[in-house]
Amino acid sequence: MREGKGADAPLQRVKIIQHVRGKKWKAEWIDPNPGLVDYVESQNLVVRWKEQKAFFRDEERARQLKSENERHGFNEDSSLDNVVTQVIESTGEKGVSFYI
Repeated sequence: MREGKGADAPLQRVKIIQHVRGKKWKAEWIDPNPGLVDYVESQNLVVRWKEQKAFFRDEERARQLKSENERHGFNEDSSLDNVVTQVIESTGEKGVSFYI
């Protein structure tokens, strides 16, 4: 679980007890605050604990890619971004997309 927004917020280990309704889940904290039982929202549940290493690796790679793009002067919503997006969309191929 991650309470804060963004990749810099620390992960907290929780055990999901049950789905309450809508986006609400009942969770028991394992670390930090072991034993605490409270309600969390789906948007805060980011990854299964056993998959956290791969999750952190993916986040780090995304940070590196963004940094490399900025180093080469490529920014979101730049004219180059818009052109590449339009070209890919014009192909009409399903499942093909362009993300920064």
